[in-house]
Amino acid sequence: MQSPRQSEITHEVIESVAQLTEQRDELTLLRKLQASILEMLPSVQVCMVCLVPGPQGGHWILDAACTLPEPMFPVSDSLVAEAAGLDPDVPARQVSHGGWNYLVSGLDLAEGRRKAIVLRQAEWAPADLRIAQGMLKIYVNFARMLFDSERDTLTGLYNRKKLEQKLGELLAGRIKGRNRKRDQETDDYLAVLDLDHFKRINDNYGHLIGDEVLLVFAGLVRNALRDMDWVFRYGGEEFVVLIKDVSPATIVAILDRIRTRIQNHAFPQVGQVTVSIGYTAIGDQELPPYVFEEADRALYYAKENGRNQVCDYGDLVSSGKLEPEERHSGSVELF
Repeated sequence: MQSPRQSEITHEVIESVAQLTEQRDELTLLRKLQASILEMLPSVQVCMVCLVPGPQGGHWILDAACTLPEPMFPVSDSLVAEAAGLDPDVPARQVSHGGWNYLVSGLDLAEGRRKAIVLRQAEWAPADLRIAQGMLKIYVNFARMLFDSERDTLTGLYNRKKLEQKLGELLAGRIKGRNRKRDQETDDYLAVLDLDHFKRINDNYGHLIGDEVLLVFAGLVRNALRDMDWVFRYGGEEFVVLIKDVSPATIVAILDRIRTRIQNHAFPQVGQVTVSIGYTAIGDQELPPYVFEEADRALYYAKENGRNQVCDYGDLVSSGKLEPEERHSGSVELF
């Protein structure tokens, strides 16, 4: 029969697991994991980091741009090496270093990145160690399921479902601080990218080569953006990017850099491929479909007027090339 304290611990663990599996966002999941560990194991310190391969494929290094909960201690080069050398299918590894006993767990992400969770305390009691190992295993299993549910199976980019979520969050945040971006003379932008004449590639070379083109294209787009920017595969040969907090001149430079990189890349067997891009500033549209519709209209204009170009919805409207988008009451089902 369990003692009152054992029953209390069992309840805490069950409640923490329930709260973990309620999360639907990577960052909130990590925050909840850290809070749960600290609640059950107050003497444990927690540090979460993202790792990326170093220059020219060298040793793994910390990804400073990765958004994670504030670390409770610095991670040394030796701990980075431990985390980088983990087999993600093996339970957390125990490491002793500098008078501390560490528990290191890793999770592989897309685009060659890895997330590491490091717990430490001076000495692990057997019961504490079992709780910590169990919480890390639950996190890894659930994070993989969450990761798979929001990713496109071919490219590994975020999918349409994730786009709707992130765009909704972005619009909700703007309503709370509506004038902040205007005061800073920067804005957030949504761009829709569509490969030109992609049907010809599938017809002439087959769908396997077409899929390879999509994979290469996705990598080129991802590598042309900052880590804080979001890339989604919307469907077929159509992709969406969310670029936050940049000036009008910067968004033009970023999107034209993508367009140029695609144009200048020699795609295997296919050769040259081009892309058309339409974009819009995220402002007072209120609903995610309205934002997407503006960028999509700019994309359509680019496709109808020569392709391989970048078009801004706002500029097209102000110049009279497009009529302003009319908003209709009722439900809008673009997502």
